[in-house]
Amino acid sequence: MTKRETSGQITELERGRRYSIRVRLAPDETHKSWHWSKSRKVNGNKAEATAALVAYKKELEEEKSGRNVTVDEYAEAFQANRKALGKVSALTIERDQHEIDRIVKYLGTVRVVDLDSKQIESAYLRMSEDDGASPDAIHKIHMKLSQIMRKAYLDELIDRNPCDAVEGIRRPKVSQQKRRETRITKEQALTFVHKIRQEPQDGRIVAVWLGIATGLRRGEALALVWEDVDFENARLRIRKQYGKEKVLKDPKTAKSRRTISIDSQTVDYLRDWRTRQQTIFAEAGAEQRANSPVCSNELCGFLDPDNFSRWRRKFFVKEGLAHYANETVYTDKRGIERVKHSGYVGPNFHALRRAQATLLVAGGVDPKTVQARLGHESLNTTLNIYAEEVGENDRKAADFMGELLRD
Repeated sequence: MTKRETSGQITELERGRRYSIRVRLAPDETHKSWHWSKSRKVNGNKAEATAALVAYKKELEEEKSGRNVTVDEYAEAFQANRKALGKVSALTIERDQHEIDRIVKYLGTVRVVDLDSKQIESAYLRMSEDDGASPDAIHKIHMKLSQIMRKAYLDELIDRNPCDAVEGIRRPKVSQQKRRETRITKEQALTFVHKIRQEPQDGRIVAVWLGIATGLRRGEALALVWEDVDFENARLRIRKQYGKEKVLKDPKTAKSRRTISIDSQTVDYLRDWRTRQQTIFAEAGAEQRANSPVCSNELCGFLDPDNFSRWRRKFFVKEGLAHYANETVYTDKRGIERVKHSGYVGPNFHALRRAQATLLVAGGVDPKTVQARLGHESLNTTLNIYAEEVGENDRKAADFMGELLRD
């Protein structure tokens, strides 16, 4: 016997013991008229079948409203939407995926509407204890989860962002000692340039020169090809970057795609290197072309970013910009005593970029020009460098006044 409800239907399959239920659904994008949901079997009496029909209807309503979507599903849709709109670079989406993967691992099965601050705090604790996530990593994850939940709030899926109730998640402050250890001062930068000039040219040395002389990011320097170098007008075109994936990709942001002027010394330095590289290529049986990498390796191809970074750390130590915290003496399989260094302490390649910015600031170049030259997406990034430099000059001004007022 079939009994028609206003919103559903209960069909008796086995008297008093087994029923079939289905829900009456309104027209939607798929169906132009009223239609039935899929049937479900219920084992039990009539009262239990009625309760099951009510629960089934609520489930379908929540599914239609999006209330059943999980953090995993919503985060995936969030990424797909940003990618489709093209408002952020492919590199940003790729980097965000690292944080999203951790969010999904610990919170993925939770419904977005059910997510609360206690669940989030518990997940962060487990990330720290089980995965060894650092405070900085937790901060990045929290910022990404908060961004995703804010979108859920704007979509009216939730009434408030649960991340707002999570306290104590702050970006760790860099100690003054570490700041000094990882920075290249104006004086060090100028000395470093003179030392580099004395080094025999190869692709790695040229990349370091470009870092200090033009402020290019590592990936931008490694992606540079000869057709990007305009010797006649003394300019560089930054169009691509070459990262750990070992493929040429679009720059970090829209403003990273830029054309910058280069000084006469850098023009001469690159001219000399192009001539030398041409000979190296010829000896290797290769031909130097317009799309040949400026910072080439021994096989006439693009430098491997990881190998370059390992070499760069050793080079910085050699030039007195950095040091190793640990030194281990051991004997290899052939009985030869060797020394292994670990615990690198010092600046990275990005410090060359910051040093270039600091030199520009010290030379009186205005913030907007520095922003355009370095390809900063936000002027605040540039202004932070200015604030630091102004702080140093302010101390010098105070000391100068002190000397004038001395009895």
